[in-house]
Amino acid sequence: MSKRMRVLMLVLAVLMIVPSILVGCGGSEDPATTTTAATTAATTTAATTTDAGTTDAGTTTAATTPAETGLDGYEFLMNVQFYSGIRSELGEGEEETSLMTEVFEIYAQIEEELDCTITCVTMDNSTEALLPASVGGIKLADFICTRQSTWIPLAMMGGIRPLDTMVEAGLDLYNEDVFNQTYTMMSEIEGPDGVKHVWAFDMTGKYENTRLGHFYAFNRALTDAAGYPAEMLFDAVRNGEWDYEMMLEIGRKTTKDLDGDGEFDQWGLALDADGNEIWTNGIRFIEYSTTEGKWVSNANHPQIMPALQFMSDISQADMQIPVFGNTVGRGDRRQLFWQGKCAFAGLYGSNIMGDENREMAGNGLWGALPLPKGPDADNYIICMVDLDTFVCQIANQDWEKSVQVINKIGAALTDWDEFKEQMLVDIAGDEDSAEMLLEHAVPNAIMNIAKCSDEMYQITRKRGFFSNIYELVLTPAAAAETWQDVIQAELDNVFQQ
Repeated sequence: MSKRMRVLMLVLAVLMIVPSILVGCGGSEDPATTTTAATTAATTTAATTTDAGTTDAGTTTAATTPAETGLDGYEFLMNVQFYSGIRSELGEGEEETSLMTEVFEIYAQIEEELDCTITCVTMDNSTEALLPASVGGIKLADFICTRQSTWIPLAMMGGIRPLDTMVEAGLDLYNEDVFNQTYTMMSEIEGPDGVKHVWAFDMTGKYENTRLGHFYAFNRALTDAAGYPAEMLFDAVRNGEWDYEMMLEIGRKTTKDLDGDGEFDQWGLALDADGNEIWTNGIRFIEYSTTEGKWVSNANHPQIMPALQFMSDISQADMQIPVFGNTVGRGDRRQLFWQGKCAFAGLYGSNIMGDENREMAGNGLWGALPLPKGPDADNYIICMVDLDTFVCQIANQDWEKSVQVINKIGAALTDWDEFKEQMLVDIAGDEDSAEMLLEHAVPNAIMNIAKCSDEMYQITRKRGFFSNIYELVLTPAAAAETWQDVIQAELDNVFQQ
């Protein structure tokens, strides 16, 4: 974490403490009129969540919701950066699509029902934008879509409001017909008060969605030629047999020198899964330890080692396009996969919707599998690399009005079945691949806590831990030993522990 960010976080922490001190010294003043929103957020306990409804993903539980009232022309503003499919207006020179027309009509109906205006636009949602606003107590929007590398540090410093503390005011947080429960409940982590809170909500549907994490796409023609037809691979997942060894075996069989010049020109793997293999052996790389009462790094845990070894194995010359020095970019590697030169490729949700991917699927050559599991894992997982979800600033003093509007928006936009239908369109109706991801991986989906800050992403991926293994700079054991303390130090910084 940069020095500037640490200073801003310290300033905000002081600003959050001062109002509570003043309240305590206020003599006979009515606490209800002097307690700040920050104090309320920090002192509400998990009992609020329990009283309002269950936190089990997929369960619809209605909270006690105050009667809706007219909002007297309230101007509701939502930052939909990363979620631009639900904008309320067209960009310059942009043509209106049928889906956009539907969204515009939804907003118009809600505006009429609640006597409000709804503006949903893309704006800067970076840490650099949100942190100074939090320090200054500046409301930027009613809700802001941003990723965990931004909202987790803000949550830990008291800059965003725990959503479970908004349930009594009517937020329909635990209703699967209003907010996607799988992704919303991923944001439930311990706050600065030591209590678990839900910090962000998701509205995945046909109009927009939180992108799926990494999985392995495969070329049906190449795996078939190696003796592993698509149905065999799908059945391996269904039977729990899709593991490290199986993928390595297929990959090595498909790495070939086709023209006899002594150089490989077909590979088993185009590119890795961006470090997410580390989560696939039944243990969390980073987790909250109830014993220690803090977030801890398991980088050097014995159960992590098979996953790290797998990351090294897929990076060898007999498996993947040479990784050393990252001389071939990730975009170029994906292109080589789509061009039919690699059996597997680590892709993520956004890639599914791309023209090259849609063409490959349309030609019947594309398939998808979850990341293979290690010897100690019971289930397949999918790690949501960028959990782009919506948060509410503490600075939003109109949040009770915000709740009424977002309940209506969420109920109109959130629809997992419609999301699945749209995904099937993108992958040319490939029901088996959809099953692999949505039925075998998504039920065990996790948030990538290794992106708990921008700095942690640099430490683990861009210039650190994972890169050292992928680029064969260090052995898995040496990399774990090198980076364990660095990772733990950043966890201590972010979570203020």
